[in-house]
Amino acid sequence: MTEPESARPETGSRATADPLAARLLAAQRLLCAPDIDPDIRLKLQLRFAAICTSLKLPAVDRARGAERLEGLIADAERARRDDSRTQAHSDNAESDAGLRDYL
Repeated sequence: MTEPESARPETGSRATADPLAARLLAAQRLLCAPDIDPDIRLKLQLRFAAICTSLKLPAVDRARGAERLEGLIADAERARRDDSRTQAHSDNAESDAGLRDYL
């Protein structure tokens, strides 16, 4: 049996027709990035779930939801940058330790 059209997940043009839906999708993809510390990722995913849940409520304030979502995206991008810097720093520290052996 095939699923009716309405039961299929939105993956492209229909999901991005609404700017808020497009930002939700971007945030979800950002949180799936492998270069975020697992503990931080869990906290960000909980925030993402709370934002999604709040946007489903009848008396939703879409502007406030969008504001919270932008904050989440900024924090996720910061976490990715911080984690990549930490990784680069630890790689440099290991190579410096090897140089000390030769000096």
